[in-house]
Amino acid sequence: MIQLETLSVHLGQLLVVDDLSLTLHRGRVTVIIGPNGAGKTSLLRALACLVRPSSGKILLDGDTLSDLKAEDRARRIGYLPQNGVPAWAVTVRDMVALGRIPHIGRFAAPNAQDDAAVETAMADADILHLADRRVDSLSGGERARAKFARILAGESDWILADEPLANLDPSHQRDTLRLLKQAAQSGKGVVVVLHQLNAAARLADDLLLLKQGRVCGFGPCSEVLTSEALMTTFDMAMEIVTLGGRTAILPR
Repeated sequence: MIQLETLSVHLGQLLVVDDLSLTLHRGRVTVIIGPNGAGKTSLLRALACLVRPSSGKILLDGDTLSDLKAEDRARRIGYLPQNGVPAWAVTVRDMVALGRIPHIGRFAAPNAQDDAAVETAMADADILHLADRRVDSLSGGERARAKFARILAGESDWILADEPLANLDPSHQRDTLRLLKQAAQSGKGVVVVLHQLNAAARLADDLLLLKQGRVCGFGPCSEVLTSEALMTTFDMAMEIVTLGGRTAILPR
């Protein structure tokens, strides 16, 4: 599990995460939602140890996250940013294989297990047919799927994904939601930032509502997702309805 203990994060002089204390569990999908500037991405980057807390700490299975060796963190946590592809020309297969680096010795060559993990990840992300294409020749949606495959290839205990549905067409959005859900069902911890509220309601086991770096609600989605909580978080009246057996969030 991941425990946040009175966690605060500043970007320069700006307080973006304000005194958060909560626990995230493996085997569940936690979705973080909130308005622009709520601190969602900053919190996710703190969980990936990419920004240093101003105060408080993050524990990963009882270990202080910042005290772990970088290789250990990389094996246990896979981070998918909103943007970012290799700055040099590589094939899709080579980019996905970057996800295996934490599992390979510094001077060792990939083995059969590494190759199998890369192939499985590309198949799951529906990019096997793109394996030999250069990443810089892909469309935005194809790049997004290749980036997601890199995280899958890493076989980490935790997946942290920042807007993983961006640039995807509806069918691949559905497939990505399914893969994230399957990852949690297999015992991984999954933490996702989303701005699509209906996708969040469909995906989340637990929901974290943020506003100006502070928690407006946290807990099982069925308990936290209320019109009142959404009004507090987004300053906008919304109605929660059930359509075809699924939860839908509509503006009033």
